[in-house]
Amino acid sequence: MDNAGYIGLSRQSGLMRELNTVANNIANINTNGYRREANMFAEHVKALQNGDPSLSIATMTRRYTDLSAGDITKTSNPLDVAIDGEGFFLVESPQGERLTRDGAFSLNAIGELVSSSNARVLDESGGAIVIPPGGGKISITAEGVISVGAQTVGKLGVVTADPAFLVRVGKNQFRAENGHQPALNPRVQQFALEGSNVSAVEELARLIEVQRTYEASKNFSDNDGERITRTVRALGQTR
Repeated sequence: MDNAGYIGLSRQSGLMRELNTVANNIANINTNGYRREANMFAEHVKALQNGDPSLSIATMTRRYTDLSAGDITKTSNPLDVAIDGEGFFLVESPQGERLTRDGAFSLNAIGELVSSSNARVLDESGGAIVIPPGGGKISITAEGVISVGAQTVGKLGVVTADPAFLVRVGKNQFRAENGHQPALNPRVQQFALEGSNVSAVEELARLIEVQRTYEASKNFSDNDGERITRTVRALGQTR
C-alpha cells in the first residue's frame, strides 16, 4: 500500500469511530443523566526521504466526555432525584463503586434504594440505603438527607472525581480510576430528573458532516485504487 492508501485508510478508520460515537449520542438523547461523548483527532507529520513532501496522517487520539449539565425536569415521583451542579451519585456494581448522574431511583424487593440499572444506591459511607415500608412520606433535602416520616434513614452519596480519570462503563455509569471524594456542598432536587446533555440538532448536523466526509474519503481511496490498477495494467502492456 502506498502513502495515499495509508492516509485514506487512517482517515476512514477515524471517521468510522466518530460516526459510531455520534450515533451512540443520538441513541441516548432521552437517557437520564447521559453525558455526551466526542473524539479528539491529531495530525501526525513524518518527513520523507529523497526530498519528497512530508506525509501527514490524521488519527483519533482519544475519546472524551462532555460533563456539562443537562436540563432538569420536574416529576411526581419522590424517588426521582437530580444533582444541581457538580457531582455524581454513588452506586454499587459487582466490580466496585460506580458513578452516575441518573437519579431515576426505585426500591427493590427488600426496600433498598436502587438505580434504573438495578444497582444499589450508596450512602455517604458506602452502605446501602433502606427505606422502611409504611414509614410515611419520603423526603430528601437539598443536601441529600433522606427521611421517611420523622425518621432519617440515610444520606445520598454524592461524590466528585477528576474528569481526566473517568471511564465510561456499564449502563450510563463511570469508573473513577483515580478515586473519588465527597462533594463539598452537594445540592440535589427531589421530584426531579436530569436529562441527557446531548443536543439533537448539533449531533444530527455532526452526523451529516461525518457521513459526507467519509463518502469523500472513500471516493478518494477508490479513485486512487483505480489509478494504481491502470498504472499496473499500463506497465504490463509495455512488456
